[in-house]
Amino acid sequence: MTDTAADTVRGGGLELRLRPAAASVPLDRVVFADVELVATGGPATVSARLNLVEGDLEIEVAGAGRTPVRATWPWPVDSAPRSVDLPAGGRLVAAVPLISSGSVPLFAAPGRYELTARFAARRGESVAARPVALVRTAPDDAALAARLGDRDVLQSLLGAGVIGAAAPSLELLAASADAGTAAAANLALGRTGVLADAAADPAVVRAVAALLPPGATGQDDRRDAVASRVTAQAAARDAAALTGRPLAE
Repeated sequence: MTDTAADTVRGGGLELRLRPAAASVPLDRVVFADVELVATGGPATVSARLNLVEGDLEIEVAGAGRTPVRATWPWPVDSAPRSVDLPAGGRLVAAVPLISSGSVPLFAAPGRYELTARFAARRGESVAARPVALVRTAPDDAALAARLGDRDVLQSLLGAGVIGAAAPSLELLAASADAGTAAAANLALGRTGVLADAAADPAVVRAVAALLPPGATGQDDRRDAVASRVTAQAAARDAAALTGRPLAE
């Protein structure tokens, strides 16, 4: 195992990278991670489904004295294969939410976890990223942490809409001091203007890209509103994660 924030395994001219947004995150905050697939051996046609919704990307979580589990969406999604052409050195980039395994919390207790990503990049060919460490610490706010353990809240965050009786909990999460957690809750609450106004914050963009992955969730005005504000050259990666378009080297 490695303690670096991100590492890779190369194979077949492709390289997969996984990087949690932070190395240590309290249990009252939502965890997001960045994922990249890089064409290291020349141009390549690869799966465009670099997200947890459609099943080509898998992230396994081990640690804290329990059997490894996978980060998953709480409901199955049946989608047709999609591909994208990467130039030599080009990257397909995405963000993913590390929230639940099915409809239960992915991280139930403080501890040091190991994350391993694998991506079905082409028919019959998968590429894996080296394991990376993520530390979940005791919550700063135990009440908020309890809200993130609620089934309706988990499904609302991943479904980007209010499910069941989640609205009061989402209101509390929207007031979180953590920009990514607040953005996830505001997305579920449908607050497009709030998200667009905060689009200069990479944590907000990451949350929207992770919970409304392009291609997997179709047209969405909330994602489009955020993408329209991400125009600076310095934010090229953010724009690519929101649109699903590859980045040149």
